Amino acid sequence: MDNRVEVMTFSQLKKIVEELDANTAINDNTKVFIDTGWDSVQEVEPEAFHVEEVVEFKVQDELTKEFYVGYTLIEKAERMQANGQAEAAVIIRNLY
Repeated sequence: MDNRVEVMTFSQLKKIVEELDANTAINDNTKVFIDTGWDSVQEVEPEAFHVEEVVEFKVQDELTKEFYVGYTLIEKAERMQANGQAEAAVIIRNLY
């Protein structure tokens, strides 16, 4: 059995944005951050959103021998030993 995290779809994202848009505490100048679990939140730059191709890969935990499913950008697919069909995905590229 593979361990898999549910991946948000674009449809779900649009619904969330619609709900946020109805929130009176939010306006066009409200900042967007990502909480990564560290002490501070991470800024999302305006140019961070891209459409790129991803492909699924599996990695095995050395201790439990369980498999975990993840995704990688198409340019890293060979290194990650990914297989399966490439698909378009919305990527938040926040590298700094």
